[in-house]
Amino acid sequence: MGSEIIYRDEAEEIKELKGWILVYGRRKVGKTFLLKSFLDYDAYFRIKRDGKILADRFVLNEISNIDDLSRIIKDMLNQDKTIIIDEFQRVSEGVLEEIASVHPKGKIIFCGSSMRIIKKIAGSRSPLLGLVLQYRLGLVKSGNILRELLKIVKAEQAVELAPYLSDVWTIPFFRQKNNSLEVIYELLRYSKFTIPSLIGEVFTEEERKLTRTYESIIRLIGAGKWDYREIAGILAGRGLISRADTSLVLPYIKNLVEMGIVKALPLYSSKKKMYRLSSPIMEAFYYLDDRYDFKDVDVSLKEARPTLERLRNLAIQNWFADLFAEIYHGRKEYFVTQEREIDFIITFRKKPVVVGEVRWGKYSKSDIKNFKEKTRHIKAEKIFITKKKVIEDDEIKIICVEDIIGMIESVTS
Repeated sequence: MGSEIIYRDEAEEIKELKGWILVYGRRKVGKTFLLKSFLDYDAYFRIKRDGKILADRFVLNEISNIDDLSRIIKDMLNQDKTIIIDEFQRVSEGVLEEIASVHPKGKIIFCGSSMRIIKKIAGSRSPLLGLVLQYRLGLVKSGNILRELLKIVKAEQAVELAPYLSDVWTIPFFRQKNNSLEVIYELLRYSKFTIPSLIGEVFTEEERKLTRTYESIIRLIGAGKWDYREIAGILAGRGLISRADTSLVLPYIKNLVEMGIVKALPLYSSKKKMYRLSSPIMEAFYYLDDRYDFKDVDVSLKEARPTLERLRNLAIQNWFADLFAEIYHGRKEYFVTQEREIDFIITFRKKPVVVGEVRWGKYSKSDIKNFKEKTRHIKAEKIFITKKKVIEDDEIKIICVEDIIGMIESVTS
């Protein structure tokens, strides 16, 4: 299985956008591959850290300096060509001003990973302000990754691995095993330096003094601290912010959300949000590191299994929520109070259309009764998702893995 065989719906969405576009997001989510594999373009230029410029579909494989690149791009845009500029945040504002001078001729697709790109595009002094549409690329969508996994593994394991392999950098390291926990454990065990580095790359061109604060927030959210008020208190205690004031931590979280590292998940019937890491593999890593010092200690699968199994089941729950949001073209929301918690609610135009619970294991009539009881106040279709259907119910829809496959096929047929 390779990332090259995974078709992504986002390609069609990007194709439909008119004018100049920015495609951005965390490193290694497949931005460059998607643009070069599924979009039509006349030339591709990549700006390296050392200033060297690599080219594809151009008369030269390499361009000696940025001034030459500026002239080439302007000439091509004047000819109504389509150009991709990768890692464009390394281009100076002076060069961007030159390029902006020919807008709206031709088409540029800018691509980048650093948080600095937001200022490059939307900053008050940006020469590109108002000229470029912004498209954030994240993990592979639930339906896309499931369809590909079903080609190589059984349905149950496809669902268990889908949340983790949707982060496409993991795919080249995927080895088929009988137990999904072994696959996930191997990915985590042999990526102890990769995962922090993937996130750290976002900040390599930022002010270094900010990195510790961002890293601490990422670690706290990964360890299960989803309330920004609690995060503010912990950061203040560590001396990373001056006081336990949520206004001091929310700008950091907002930036992490913008880059696709953190998800802001709405709480149903509330203005509050809960925060989680967007990547299940990264969330598992930081949770295990918080609990077992996983990065520095060689923790065995036997020791980590109960925690890893719980994390996997939570990832499956969230993955199903994303899948149903895709199917119903709605928004994923959660319901969390001290008294009860609902796995997910899908809303459309602010009204609930689906409320769901996931039980990835044995379940009983008592579980179904509890689900009906805690969702009685929500008028929506109620679904109970499990591996295998062993109990029927007249009031709610019980859905098993085979039903999910049928739903996916019907959506794409």
